[in-house]
Amino acid sequence: MPTKSKRKVPKQSQAGFTLLEAAFALTVNTLVLLLLMGGMEVIRTANSQMEQTQDAEWHLFLIQLEHEWEDELLVQKTSTTIRTKSLNPADTAAYTYEFRINKVLRYKNGAGYHPMLLHVKTLKYEVTNEGISIQATLSDNQTRRAHLILPKAPI
Repeated sequence: MPTKSKRKVPKQSQAGFTLLEAAFALTVNTLVLLLLMGGMEVIRTANSQMEQTQDAEWHLFLIQLEHEWEDELLVQKTSTTIRTKSLNPADTAAYTYEFRINKVLRYKNGAGYHPMLLHVKTLKYEVTNEGISIQATLSDNQTRRAHLILPKAPI
């Protein structure tokens, strides 16, 4: 009489993953997450550098205006344009500071221009008793404000 073996023979159609397949899937997922985290760090660093650059450009713009407006009088102002003239009667130059095409440009006697501030989304000038208030939003979406002294020309 034949005896039956007590060993069970595994079926070929059993569902599931092998240990090797699970380890491979974990490795792939880990690598993808590491790459994403590295990419996020690069983005954070780039944003920080852009903000620092924008701050430096803003302060340089203000320093230039302060220096140029030392002997200037306000002649005319709109929300995006300022016109000045020199206090010195011998100097007949008139300057225009205009916000146009995402830049603040300076014109001398209405000809030629010098870019003073780049990557500007919005800019607004306001006249106060003491001078000019400037509010600008740059490409990093940060709003910057400044108040500079600029006497008004007598009417």
